Amino acid sequence: MPLFFLCFIVFVLWLRVKMNRTNSGTNIDSEAFWEREEKANFARSKDISTLSYLNVSETELPFSNSTEDEQEAYLEGEVKKFLNKKMINLSAFSNTELKEQYGIANLDTLSEYDQNFLLFIRNLSTWGCYLYEKNDFTRAKQIMEYSISIESDISKVYTTLGHIYAAEGNLQKINDLITTVENSDAALKSSIVKQLQLCKLE
Repeated sequence: MPLFFLCFIVFVLWLRVKMNRTNSGTNIDSEAFWEREEKANFARSKDISTLSYLNVSETELPFSNSTEDEQEAYLEGEVKKFLNKKMINLSAFSNTELKEQYGIANLDTLSEYDQNFLLFIRNLSTWGCYLYEKNDFTRAKQIMEYSISIESDISKVYTTLGHIYAAEGNLQKINDLITTVENSDAALKSSIVKQLQLCKLE
């Protein structure tokens, strides 16, 4: 048998074994997931009143209260909607993990509180970007720094703040931002870091 065909047969056999192992591993992972999910659906409910909810005071953010800019007033209103709502960042947890820890009866409530947090940080980002575009760097900076303090992972928050620090000539602050992003779980981590590096060249 020619060497080429022998090598080809060996390769096919190796590939088949590899695929079988992969499929086997996938099946095991799938079975383990559904077994864990089933157990989570019967987990006992726990008290969620003592969780680390986000409490926001109006004094922590630069509301104008008397602006004649209709768009700015609207954006401020969208942020204020959430100040009295319960908010919590649960992005690090899957639904299965939440059910395991707090019971299925609390899942909808916790999902609502997490959604409130996500909408809140999105509205903060939109408001901050609007002020930045109006060259109101002082207020935009306060909003974006506050957003980072509550662990917002929205890329615009970091890059806008990077541009503000660049305009101030504060390269150390940009380096601090880069470190913060590198140590975070942000989905667009590498992209944000590259944009912040570019801010240092402005």
